[in-house]
This record gives sequence, structure tokens and C-alpha cells, in this order.
Amino acid sequence: MTANFVQRPEPLLCFIGPSGAGKSTLVRALITRNAILLTPTWTTRPVRYDETADEPDHHFVGDAEFTAKVNRGGFLEVVQLFGLPHRYGMPPIRRADAPTVAAIMVRASLLHLLDRHYDNPVIYQIEDSAAEIERRLHERYPNGANMGSRLSDHHAEAEAGRLRAQRVFVNGPDTTQICDAIC
Repeated sequence: MTANFVQRPEPLLCFIGPSGAGKSTLVRALITRNAILLTPTWTTRPVRYDETADEPDHHFVGDAEFTAKVNRGGFLEVVQLFGLPHRYGMPPIRRADAPTVAAIMVRASLLHLLDRHYDNPVIYQIEDSAAEIERRLHERYPNGANMGSRLSDHHAEAEAGRLRAQRVFVNGPDTTQICDAIC
């Protein structure tokens, strides 16, 4: 499903990076600073133990509600990731009033879908070491479920993101430094 290409008069900030790199943590900090207005993706995946139903980066819904939104043309794109049955939908990006910047989080492998709809997004990649990402994913998925392709695709996803990112930030214990660099 595709929509018409939209040129944005204001910037669109897109955050990418491998699973477990710290994108959501950074985005939450930027939202708290009123630096960005994030458009959440919609997903049929269940809420993880470390999330709440009202996460800023995802809108969690059941299959019926997701399908109804698809049927109403509510998404620019719909995908499934990592060989899992969950669907993700990208709605039109919400416009932000200055000085707040419109933002979205997507996978590097899906940037071509964003390109179909928006002209010249500013892309920031969030990275961390493979060991740190593996540690975070083990915390997130203690029984190992849903980790396989996330870990095996880490290097390829980071490399693909570096090809498109205007800036790469290496995550660390203090997201304040990254927020300061972005704001």
C-alpha cells in the first residue's frame, strides 16, 4: 500500500539503528525535552515486560483494529519484521510546530519505504557495541524468543544505516550527551 509522495516544508527526523541500540530510550528523552513530535508506528506485537501500552514509539493494537485501519487506508506502509507474525504500520507523519521537529523511528532496511512518501528526511543512527546490544536483548527476551534474527542481523543493519545516516551516535550510559548534540 502506498500513498502519494509528500514534500515536507519542515524537517523530518528519522531515527534508525539495530534492535537494542537504545533508540527508544533516546526518543523518550527527546520527547521529554519537547525537541521532537514522534509519530508512533502501529503494531500487533504484544507489549514486552519492559514496556507499557502507551509507549511513544509504538501504538499497540490487536489484529482486528490493525486490519480495520489498513482497510481505511490509515497506513502509508505495512510490514512484518524478523520473520515474526506481528505487523507494523507506518501512519502519515504528524506535523510539528517549531521548534519541535517531526520524527519517526524505522528500521534501516525500511528507509526505502519512507523515501516513497517523504522527501529528504534527516536520518540519525543510534548504535552500540554488539556485546551491549546482545546484553540488552537478553534482558528484553530472557528466554531467547525473538532474538535470533535481531542479533544475526545486527552488523548488516548497522552497516546499512551508516550508508544513509547523516549522523551516527554511539549510545552510552548517559543519553543526555546525545540529546544535547541533537537539540
